[in-house]
Amino acid sequence: MKRIEGVNIHAPVVVQAVSGDLILRGRESTALMIDGDAPQIEYLGGSQPYLVRCNGDCRLTVPPKMNVVIQHVAGDARVADLAGMTEIQNIGGDLTIGHVRDVVIDNVGGDLRLKWADQDVRIKNIGGDATLREICGSLTIANVGADVYIRGVDGNCTVEHSGDDLVLNIAFHPDHEYRFGAGGDILCRIQPETDARFVLPPDMRYELDIEANITETESGEQTVIVVGEGRATVTLTAGRELRLIGEAEDYVFNLGAQIEEELEARLSSLEEKLSRQFEGLDERIQAHTEQFAEKAARFASRAERQAERARRSLERKMKSRKREFGGVRFTWGFPPEPPQPPRPPAEPVSEEERLMILRMVQDKKITIEEAERLLAALERRE
Repeated sequence: MKRIEGVNIHAPVVVQAVSGDLILRGRESTALMIDGDAPQIEYLGGSQPYLVRCNGDCRLTVPPKMNVVIQHVAGDARVADLAGMTEIQNIGGDLTIGHVRDVVIDNVGGDLRLKWADQDVRIKNIGGDATLREICGSLTIANVGADVYIRGVDGNCTVEHSGDDLVLNIAFHPDHEYRFGAGGDILCRIQPETDARFVLPPDMRYELDIEANITETESGEQTVIVVGEGRATVTLTAGRELRLIGEAEDYVFNLGAQIEEELEARLSSLEEKLSRQFEGLDERIQAHTEQFAEKAARFASRAERQAERARRSLERKMKSRKREFGGVRFTWGFPPEPPQPPRPPAEPVSEEERLMILRMVQDKKITIEEAERLLAALERRE
């Protein structure tokens, strides 16, 4: 396992490829840190993004407000604590994502668990089950291969197709759009203040555990179930059966909790597995940093000795300099010093030394002024 760290990150981050599992989190700093198997970071400068690749499992932390694009992860992924735009193009296994702002997900091969999104969530394809909770914006899903459980969506909500059951526990607002289709049953928990009309295909069965008015359109192509005043329209395009239940029923909650528990059980081992793989890495990095700190201390001592030699050399030159007065030159009686051979060019400060000094400033082991003096001393070292 290896760690790479970049500082003062102000451009988007693109995770091009992770061959294993990925854990990605936002962290309150301007640093980009990646732990993993043969990690790589590439930056082309300017407004270009930081490109991240890893040949195996990967643990990545980024500044929380940065926009993040994940192009491909072969295994499972956990993504959390991001306040910028998050785009996820392909996850081969399961995905769990939480405490994000605006999310676009193209494809997840396994299951999806999403909790707490501040704005809109747009999803194209989920291969397995999906559970989504507490979305402050709108939710749009094109396709889910198995069960779907949705709880707490403030904006519009659309699920074009669910391969099996669809479980809904949301408030239906008159000014929003709702559209659902399922290969199995649709179960919906109705809140006391709900005013909605459910429009069903004529061949779709229904079961009501609440009071509602049932009518059919004049053409007979749709069945309409009105709850309350029916101010919000919920269009159902497909499904075996619609069941509307009240808040006293626990069936919806129990089914949703069961889906979540099964998904969480499959995903819970990911972070534990990566934690075992990365165990001891922080300690090794710390030991490496301490070695650099010792090296920096030696550099600082060397710089002080250089400054002392320079001071003594200046004093000798002041004593031996010539004075001009009225066009006549006088000397202080000291023989001139022989010319000094040219000094070899100074060895440039390595990138490793610069990063080490920046790390010491970040860890508050030295001040910025001390870091500048140290860099200046390293640039004029012999």
